[in-house]
Amino acid sequence: MTGASRSLAVSAERAITSSARAIEAAIPLLPDAGGVERLERIIGEAIARGYFEPDEDAQVKRAFHDYLTARSIIWPAIAELRSWVADSGGDSSVQLRAFVVAYAGACVLVWAGRSIMDRLAADPVVRRKLDEAGPERGIPPKQLTTLYRALTSPVNAWRLRWAREFAKQHGSELEALAADPILSGCYQRMKECEHALDIPVRNYLLARLRYRWHAGRRKGASAFQRAMFGLFEVSGRAIANARSPWYRKRINATVRQKLAAFLEPGDVVVTRHHDAMSNLFLPGYWPHAALHIGTEEQRRTLGLEIGADRGDVGDPVRVLEARKDGVLFRELEDTLNVDAVVVIRPQLPPTELLAGLSRAVTHAGKLYDFSFDFFRSDRIVCTEVVYRAFDGVGPVKLRLTERAGRPTLSAEDLLDAAIDGLGFQPVAIFGTPLSRRRVVFGDEVRELLIQSYR
Repeated sequence: MTGASRSLAVSAERAITSSARAIEAAIPLLPDAGGVERLERIIGEAIARGYFEPDEDAQVKRAFHDYLTARSIIWPAIAELRSWVADSGGDSSVQLRAFVVAYAGACVLVWAGRSIMDRLAADPVVRRKLDEAGPERGIPPKQLTTLYRALTSPVNAWRLRWAREFAKQHGSELEALAADPILSGCYQRMKECEHALDIPVRNYLLARLRYRWHAGRRKGASAFQRAMFGLFEVSGRAIANARSPWYRKRINATVRQKLAAFLEPGDVVVTRHHDAMSNLFLPGYWPHAALHIGTEEQRRTLGLEIGADRGDVGDPVRVLEARKDGVLFRELEDTLNVDAVVVIRPQLPPTELLAGLSRAVTHAGKLYDFSFDFFRSDRIVCTEVVYRAFDGVGPVKLRLTERAGRPTLSAEDLLDAAIDGLGFQPVAIFGTPLSRRRVVFGDEVRELLIQSYR
C-alpha cells in the first residue's frame, strides 16, 4: 500500500468511526416504541380537547426537539460518508463500511420521521402544534413541514431506493460487518429500521400529494395569521398606549413597600388601571395578571435558577410579566404602577412551587400574543404566563373558557379559582371601592374581592 493510499484509508476509517459513534449517540434522543405510544395517548387527549395543555405542549415539544437534535447529529454524519461511498479510491472495504454507517443513519431518520408523520402528526391539531416555533427550545417555525417535505422529496426517494438496492445486492458482505465492534451497532440499527424504506410507489405518490396539500394550507394559514396578527398588534398597541398623561396612579410608594414586603415567589399579582382604554375591550373589572418570582434571596432559598442567557434578573427585578413589549422580567415598582391590585397565592409546597416557576421562566423573552390565541405557545399573553406555569402542577387545574371562538383564560378566571379554593388563595387587596385607603391582608380579602367584580 502506498503512502497516499494508506493516508486515504486512515482518513476514511476516522470518518467512519466518528460517524458511527455520532449515530449511536443520537439514537437515545429518538422515541422508542413505548415513547411513541405514550405520545399517542397525550396527543389523542389534545385532539379531543382541541388544544394542548401546558404539560402536554411541553412533552410533545420536547420529543420533537429531541428528534430534531438527533437529526442534526445524524444528517451531517451521512453527508460526510456519502463521498466515501461514491468514491472509495477503489477500496471496496472502505465503501461497504462507509455505506453501512450512512445507510443505518438514513434508515433511523426515515423510521423516526415516518413515526412522527404517520402516528403522531396525522391530525391537523398536531401538525399545527409541531409547525409552531419553540423559542424556549430553539425550534424554528415550520419544522414539521420541513420534515414532511424531506420524507416526500423525489430526490430523497431516488437516493433511498438506490441505497436499498445496494444493500440487497451486498447483503452477505454487509452481514459480515455485524461482528465489527465499530459497526455492529449501526448494522443492528439498519436491520431494525430498514423496513421503513419499503414504501410502494402508490403510497409515496399519495404522501407527496398530501404534503402539497399540507404545505399549501400552512402557507395560506401563515399568511392569514400574519395579516390578522398585524391588525391585532397595531390595534392592541394603540389601545395599550391610550391613557391620560395627567392621571396619577392610586398605588403610592407606601402601598408598594407594604406589598413588596409581603409578596412571596409564585404570587399572582392581578392589577387594574382605571384610566386604561383596554378596560373597554378586556373582560371584567380585573384585566391583567403578572407572576411574582421573588427577590434574589427568595429565589435562592427556593432553588429557582434563571439562566444567564435570560438577561440580568437581579434585584430589583421581581416579576415575570407579559405586556405589549413581550414577556420580560420587570421591577415590582413598574408592575405596581397601577390603581388597584389583588394578590392570590398558589397553595403548593416548595417543590411544586419551584416546578411551576421553573416552567414559567422558560417563557421569558417570547413575544406578546395580540391575537390572544392560547393554542400557540410561541407567543403568550399575561394570564398565559400563570397558566403555563401552574396548570397541572399539584392540585392546580386552570380550565380555559371559550371566548370569541377560542379557548382563553382571563384574569378574573384566575380570581374565580382563588375564591373557589382551586389551588389559589386571595391574600391581599388594595384599590377597590371597599379597600380604597388601605392594603387589606388575611381573611377579609376574599369577601372584598368578591364584591369588587362579582
